[in-house]
Amino acid sequence: MTHLFQPYTFSSKGNLVRLQLDNKLVVAPMCQYSAENGAASDWHLIHWANLLNSGASMVIIEATAITPEGRITPACLGLWDDTTE
Repeated sequence: MTHLFQPYTFSSKGNLVRLQLDNKLVVAPMCQYSAENGAASDWHLIHWANLLNSGASMVIIEATAITPEGRITPACLGLWDDTTE
């Protein structure tokens, strides 16, 4: 078995925070430009479910703006009000 599929533990200085992954497969963030007014849609839920079922130990979601003006494009995710949370 390669080291890629062995567990990996991240530790902070002094081991105050520890995160153990089942393997070293991590899905990097990918901007999908599929949000509607900053809100995630059913498309996002299906996409994320597929990534989570891929066998990767960690999935990092795409860039998420905290203000509408902070988005890369109008179709980026946001977290600036109740409808986008």
